[in-house]
Amino acid sequence: MFCLDRSKNDTSTLLDLLRAIAAQMVCVGHSWNFMELGRQTLVPDIGVMLFFVLSGFVIAFTLHERTKSSAYSLLNYAVERFARIYSAYAPALFLIAALDYAAFALGAPIVPDGMTSFFTNLAMLQGYPGEWGGPTFGTAGQLSSLAAEFHIYYFVGGMFFFCIGRNRIAGLLLAIAFAAMPLSYFTEASDMARSLFVLWLLGFAGYFIVINIKIDRTITAICAALSVFMFWRWRVGHVHGNEYALISYLPFAAWFVCLAVAAQANTILSRRRAVVEFFANYSYSLFLIHFTIIKIVNAWSPMPSWLNFGAAILISNVAAYYFAGMTEARHKQLASWILRRLRPPFPSKKASILYEPNAE
Repeated sequence: MFCLDRSKNDTSTLLDLLRAIAAQMVCVGHSWNFMELGRQTLVPDIGVMLFFVLSGFVIAFTLHERTKSSAYSLLNYAVERFARIYSAYAPALFLIAALDYAAFALGAPIVPDGMTSFFTNLAMLQGYPGEWGGPTFGTAGQLSSLAAEFHIYYFVGGMFFFCIGRNRIAGLLLAIAFAAMPLSYFTEASDMARSLFVLWLLGFAGYFIVINIKIDRTITAICAALSVFMFWRWRVGHVHGNEYALISYLPFAAWFVCLAVAAQANTILSRRRAVVEFFANYSYSLFLIHFTIIKIVNAWSPMPSWLNFGAAILISNVAAYYFAGMTEARHKQLASWILRRLRPPFPSKKASILYEPNAE
C-alpha cells in the first residue's frame, strides 16, 4: 500500500527534495536570464511545472487522509490553505513594495507600482480573467502562478467536499466562487496559455491511482524504470520554447508519479532528511521574494554579470531563509489561531509522521 510515513520510505523526503529543487530552478533560472549570461533558459518554467504537479499530488493526499476523520470539515481545509499561503504571501507583498520604493528612491531604474495593483495582488486577483483581474505587483512577476494555484486549492477543495457529501452546499458555493481562474487555465485560451490546471489535475489524479495499487518490490522496480523512460519521453517530445504546451504534461506527470512510487522501496534519502528539509522549508519564501532581489542586484551592482548571477542567488537564498523563519514557518500557529476563534481546531494524531504538504 502506498505510504507517506517518513519513517518507512523515501517518498515524503523525495517530495520535499523536489519542492526545494523546483524553487532553486526558478531562482537560478531567473537570475541567469536577467544577468543575460547567454541563451535564455526555460528552467524557471520547468520549475513551475514541478510545483504544480507536486501540489496536485500533495493536496490529493491532504484531502484523502484528513477527511477520513468526520471532524475534518471544509472550514478546516479552507483555513489551513489560507494560513499556508498568506502567512508568507502577505508579508512578501509588503517587503516587495518596500524594496521597490527603496530602490527607486536610491536611483535604480525600477518604477514602484500603485496601491490598486497592490490590493489586486493581495486579493489574489493577478491574472484573473475579466475586469477584476490585473497584472502582477511591482517587480514580482512570478506571482501570477501563485494566484492560479490559490484559486485551484479552493475550487478543487470545494468540489471534493461536495462530492464526498460533507459540507455540500458550502463546498459547492466555494467551488463556484473560485472556478473562473482554474477553468481559464484548463484551456489554451488563458492569456498566458499555460493550462497549468491540467498539470495540477494530473498530479491530483496520480495520487488516487497509486493508492489503489498494491506496492511491492516488482511494482517499485517497474516504476523506477518507467520514471526514466517517461522523463526521456518528456525531454524529447515536449515543445522546446513552449514548456507549458499541453502535449508535454502527461509524460511529465507520469514521470513524477512513477518516481514517487519508486521511492517507496528505499530509505536512502531519509538518511539525509535534515539537509533536504533545510532547503525545502524556505522554498516557498524563495519563490516569493527572489525575483525582486534579482532585479535589484541586476540594476545596482557594478560587478560583472557572472558575479551578479551568483550574488543574486546567494542573497535570495539567505533572505528567504530568514524570511521563512518569521513567516511561513508559523503557518500552523496562524491556522490554529484562526480556528480557535471560529471553533475548536481539528486534532491530528498523525501530524508527526505524515508528510506535511506545503503550497508552491
